[in-house]
Amino acid sequence: MTPRLICLDLRGGTVRPLEAPLPPTVLCLGNFDGVHLAHAALVREGRRLTALIRAQRNDPRILCGVFCFLRPSGDYFLQSGTHPTHLTTLKERIVALQGLGVDVIWLCDFPTVRDMLPSAFLNLLQAECACVGAVCGYNHRFGRKAAGDPSLLAATLGEACISVLPPLSIDGIPVSSTRIRACLSKGDVETAERLLGRPYSLEGRVLHGKSLGHTWGFPTANQIFPADRLIPAHGVYAVTCYTPSGTFPGVANIGLRPTVESPQRVNCETHIIGFSGDLYGKMLKVEFCKFLRPEQRFDSVEELTAAIRRDTHTAAVYGARRQAQKNKRSESS
Repeated sequence: MTPRLICLDLRGGTVRPLEAPLPPTVLCLGNFDGVHLAHAALVREGRRLTALIRAQRNDPRILCGVFCFLRPSGDYFLQSGTHPTHLTTLKERIVALQGLGVDVIWLCDFPTVRDMLPSAFLNLLQAECACVGAVCGYNHRFGRKAAGDPSLLAATLGEACISVLPPLSIDGIPVSSTRIRACLSKGDVETAERLLGRPYSLEGRVLHGKSLGHTWGFPTANQIFPADRLIPAHGVYAVTCYTPSGTFPGVANIGLRPTVESPQRVNCETHIIGFSGDLYGKMLKVEFCKFLRPEQRFDSVEELTAAIRRDTHTAAVYGARRQAQKNKRSESS
């Protein structure tokens, strides 16, 4: 099977196909799902190693790049029967890596390389991606049966052109996509935020719903999660909402709305506190900041609206406190 490779040039604030000839590149290797704090550390080290090799070789063409996989990511293929639940869409990954200062990103279709011998995979990096150096985590593996490891990278590219990072922990918690998925699956969005370096979020167009919230005095913006995107534990969350009109606190329910209809597709309904306007068809970003309570079925609409009122008050108080803390950090920095 011929490897499928796509290279994107992220320089200059745009995303476009990289034009030939390919510049020599130091590649950060990994899945980069979530682009969390450990991934950010990889990129920082990649930029440092790029500058070092560029100076040693007196070659200003050398770039810092990332080599990762198109969806679904490689780790899911290695777990038989596991359904992929990604922390980021491909677009979100690219934007996040661009924000970290990555020059180019090589995207590979994992099935086309999964059975390659490790030596053949390294030849691919050198011949097709112009790889002259690499950065990876201590547990990075590649090639058939994950037989390739950092020592093989060093033997191929040279010890001076390889950097292997140790595990990263935040508050004693190892930073990994697997750990973040586990946190979100339990509704622990606060720990997930510490490991990601930002709140977990949903960004998408607002869809038409049944307008029940508007009838009850709590209009909501309805969204669905992209296919194969991890959905946090069902329940009610304090959130931050980024609308075309500005940023607002809010309260969101992730689930199936058991009080008002039969279980269908999971959706996210967000009441944006202090906002008035029409968001149908517009883009809305919702950041999940704090889990308030599990989703539950109420015996009447009156009980449901009373609960929404309590949740809205709790979310408003939390949002004000969070914003005050953010302002205080900004003033001290």
